[in-house]
Amino acid sequence: MAPSERPAAQQMEVHMAELTPLMDEILRSGGTVELTVTGGSMRPMLRHKVSRVRLERRDTVCCGDIPLYRREKSGRFVLHRVVALENGCYTCCGDAQWHLERGIRPEQVLGVVTAFARNDTWTACESAPYRAYWKFWLWIRLLRRLVFGGWGRVKRKLRGMVKR
Repeated sequence: MAPSERPAAQQMEVHMAELTPLMDEILRSGGTVELTVTGGSMRPMLRHKVSRVRLERRDTVCCGDIPLYRREKSGRFVLHRVVALENGCYTCCGDAQWHLERGIRPEQVLGVVTAFARNDTWTACESAPYRAYWKFWLWIRLLRRLVFGGWGRVKRKLRGMVKR
């Protein structure tokens, strides 16, 4: 069957908890898993239900990598950037956030993002432009807090003025 004659791939929404055993098996055997991102904590790089990521298993996770990990208390799955390594644990933060999540242990990590797609254009995480992006984004983390936090306060004040 020619590529143009193939039916379009069907997509279905499945909860991560249901996918975890299969994903873990694929990743442990050296395979790659592709997921559609949900949530906005990694904006502007990853967009809710638009961006896709490719995950692979890695023995080591470095600063700047984006692991998919499971939070210990809530059991939620998270894609956040590693901003520091401390005592064998990772400190992570979403690109649209400034609060650090400390103490992520290596055994909580399922896989690491190796490429991401926006508008069907894939970018490898090893590419020079992407490396420049994440280094810059980490560098301005505190500035983001001032700008976005200040903008949030301005919006709340304006909303309060409009309601009166």
